[in-house]
Amino acid sequence: MTTAVMQHDAAHHHDVAEESHHRTSPVTVLLFWLFVGVPLAWGIWSTLQKAMALFH
Repeated sequence: MTTAVMQHDAAHHHDVAEESHHRTSPVTVLLFWLFVGVPLAWGIWSTLQKAMALFH
């Protein structure tokens, strides 16, 4: 790979990175964390309940 090609790729990457910077709404972040966190918490709780049954 030549220096010119590497510089072109770096410049293109920099342009794309500048264009993709935007602020995500805190509400959107919260909704996605709930979308992931609620089933995760339910799964952990269910697993713990079943594990406790094994030890009683």
